[in-house]
Amino acid sequence: MTAWSIVCPMTGLMQLSEEMARRFAGIPDGVLSPELPVCCTSAPGHIDVLGGLASEAGGVVAQMALPRRAAVALQWRSDGRVVLYSRRLLERHHAAPLAFLARQLDASAEPLTARSLAVMLEPQTVWAAPLLALIALMVRHPRCPAVGRHRQADGSLGGLTVVVQSDVPMGAAQGSSTALLAALAQAISLELNFPLNLLDKALLINQAESLFDLTYGSVVDALTALAALDGPPAHLLRFSAQPHELVGQITLPPHVRIVALDTGVHTTRRGETVRAIRMAGAMGLRIIETIYRDMGQTHTPLHGYLGNLAPSLYRRYFRTLLPRRMRGRDFLRSYGPWDNPDLPVHGEHFYRVRTAVDHLIAEHEHAENFLQAMEELSDAHRLGQAPGDPALRLVLQRAGRLLLASQHSYRLRLNLSCPQADWMVDRLMESGPAAGIYGARISQCGSGGSVVALVDAAGRAADVLLAVARDYPHATGLPLRITAAGEPGCAGAAVI
Repeated sequence: MTAWSIVCPMTGLMQLSEEMARRFAGIPDGVLSPELPVCCTSAPGHIDVLGGLASEAGGVVAQMALPRRAAVALQWRSDGRVVLYSRRLLERHHAAPLAFLARQLDASAEPLTARSLAVMLEPQTVWAAPLLALIALMVRHPRCPAVGRHRQADGSLGGLTVVVQSDVPMGAAQGSSTALLAALAQAISLELNFPLNLLDKALLINQAESLFDLTYGSVVDALTALAALDGPPAHLLRFSAQPHELVGQITLPPHVRIVALDTGVHTTRRGETVRAIRMAGAMGLRIIETIYRDMGQTHTPLHGYLGNLAPSLYRRYFRTLLPRRMRGRDFLRSYGPWDNPDLPVHGEHFYRVRTAVDHLIAEHEHAENFLQAMEELSDAHRLGQAPGDPALRLVLQRAGRLLLASQHSYRLRLNLSCPQADWMVDRLMESGPAAGIYGARISQCGSGGSVVALVDAAGRAADVLLAVARDYPHATGLPLRITAAGEPGCAGAAVI
């Protein structure tokens, strides 16, 4: 391959330029020009530790970044073309670069919709749709620079080449799409001298992902990819989804580990799953707000979020007033009109209102209590308390039970677990706290993907994990990949 220069804009990771050179070594001649600089950025995958779906209720969310990363090499062009090139698809399927006219993405083109992007893509190239959507959203942004070497004489986009490479497994609920979009957003922002803060970028990333039924990512996911601190020590990110705020990052003691176990079962139709829960939860919120108004309160204490309803208050007064199932047209007749075009009510569809609200409020409660337990462990370590202290083991046991309570809700309440995840959780908990395994749950939207486990590295947890990794392929016929969150390389595309 012809040598080309790497402009590495990130600081704080001394090995990053070397890492980028390794990631993009071997790109065939002609894909990138040797005469022009290349901007390289990367962003980590992540694991939903607890509370992922609670973001749909304005709840608390706990996430951690993973050392597996997605990387982007970006080079501007002047021929009016946008070229996308995937190292993964080249190596596995000998896929050629995808080329599009830049004017199809520029502000003068038709409004950006999933349909308008689908016209540009073949069925086997849908992986490129979120990338194209993000490029279009950023170059159409009101604050995007309108002149410069990235524009042609008529002001239209000059074009760009984007080479993507990722070792974040797809379909594993580890944020593969979000990591790639975070790296791309960072590269475009840096190259255009485009002043966007982390939340602005996260909102654009989420908007690009939300255009497609098969893709689900939240603003919280994007913030994790953009803002996670490097490890060790490991950092647990605390978010408030009212609407999207990174509250802080909790430093975990060295012996407390969060482990992601990829079941090998690819998650599918995640967007549909989330929309169904979001819709049923929104119905429950409307019903509870109506009850408050019927009681004479013109302003409810919920402020538009189920997460503001105390779990004890919900279970004592409101739960039995929610319907188990409700047809869309019956809801509109009783509580309409409904003015949210992004979340339409389908008249003939039945919505599991009580089940959704049960889960959303429980997940918010689980995540809040889990984060409090992690803060207790962090404070104890900072004050020099010994890891083997019985009081700290009780805190770990409490945190582990919260993960198991979440797994119970996914498995029995929502039917969103899968046999492979159930086998893994059951097998891990056979050893339990005595071996340093405190709890486990299926993560994010369920139905496959990854299991997250809370373990004590000072115990026999490593031996248990090795035994699970050995037996899992024989029990399920699928490989098992284990990743420890908080390992080196977990820093996001930008560090706060």
